[in-house]
Amino acid sequence: MGAVSVLLKLAAAAVVVSIGVRVFLSRKQLPPATEGFFLPQYRPVAELFRKFVVDGTERGGSFAVYHKGEPLVDLWGGYADPDSQRPWREDTVTMVWSCTKGASALAIAVLVDRGLLDYKAEVWKYWPEFAQNSKSNITVEMVMSHSAGLLSLGGQSITLEEYKNDWKKVEQLMAAAPPDFPPGRRVAYHAFTLAMYADALVRRVDPQHRNLSRFFQEEIAIPFGIDFHIGLPLHQYYRSARQFFVPGWSSLALLFDSEHRAFAWLMMTQPDGLFSKAVKVIRRLQPEMEIVNDPIYMEIGMGSIFGFAAARAPAKMYSILANGGKIGDKKLLSKPLADSLSVPLTQSLPQEIEALNLVFSRGFQVNKNHRGDLMFGHDGYGGQQSRADPKNNLGIAYTTNFHWAKNLRPVDHYLELERVFYECFDEDKGKTVR
Repeated sequence: MGAVSVLLKLAAAAVVVSIGVRVFLSRKQLPPATEGFFLPQYRPVAELFRKFVVDGTERGGSFAVYHKGEPLVDLWGGYADPDSQRPWREDTVTMVWSCTKGASALAIAVLVDRGLLDYKAEVWKYWPEFAQNSKSNITVEMVMSHSAGLLSLGGQSITLEEYKNDWKKVEQLMAAAPPDFPPGRRVAYHAFTLAMYADALVRRVDPQHRNLSRFFQEEIAIPFGIDFHIGLPLHQYYRSARQFFVPGWSSLALLFDSEHRAFAWLMMTQPDGLFSKAVKVIRRLQPEMEIVNDPIYMEIGMGSIFGFAAARAPAKMYSILANGGKIGDKKLLSKPLADSLSVPLTQSLPQEIEALNLVFSRGFQVNKNHRGDLMFGHDGYGGQQSRADPKNNLGIAYTTNFHWAKNLRPVDHYLELERVFYECFDEDKGKTVR
């Protein structure tokens, strides 16, 4: 009877989840709104995107593909805030969550390319205090590939206010934190701490001692016309989409998804496991997700999650990396370094959370598209996607402000957009002059 009781409870939970998600999706029945740009040969992509907006599949978001720094498709639609009936506009940006880690990794790559950092060097050589508590053998590459074991700040946590206003305290906590497992022996997702350590390195080696957010803006975003902010300035708040979340309990739906059942069970049965510790580094954020709609928090340059962009920004950024780090006569990275960003470093290491099955290079996730082509980039909470396709010199991205319960993989409509795009691209290959 015990097993039957559990199954009945799970079935009841599934019904509640289904009702909750439907309520979430039907908040406002507003007229469809879509706009954008596309080359004529990519009309099927635009028509599919519009279909998703019209039928309510896409509540608010953008999809873009760039080739060698130039747009092939740049679409947006739905609502930045349905409660105020504010449509998603051309200049709307949204929080892209962990896609921000890709921008942070690029900042580190630029410093390496300039000879100010070395991936193979130990972190303490740039930051002497870091060597304490068994961390003297940790390299920059280990930190960036999620294999350093620095997930949890030794069980300590900080507030977002402290990250913004008390960097000395944050830096001391990071320097003092012992590894959660022997460095270089495993791979485990550094949910918040990856870019925290990257931020510390940027401040140490940049000749102007800028933080990660400012360095990225001044050395990458502005020079290359990439409208991507790590921390959204207050005067830009009017552009931001409001974040909408399904209720936290809706994650129970993952138990009924074969791909994520193991992960959901892990989270339920190991509340004090490493991944749980990793996401508790920032106090309040997990239990109070709505605080990310506060412009005071949105301004904080936390390079692991607080990135703001529409799809065109990461698409353009990754198209440059996919083109060997250069567009025209403007060089973002040297070609050897740009090419190295797609080389996986952790595929032979045991996974701390096997259900996630993540493979990393130097700060980027490495995977394949539906055709089996190598891609690198970073996804983000809620279904955000940002990827480079080096084989075809493409950058592809999708952003949304409606976060679905199944947030650990690309949403199905993104995958359909990607599939139709490649069908059009194959037909167009060799015809489009760039």
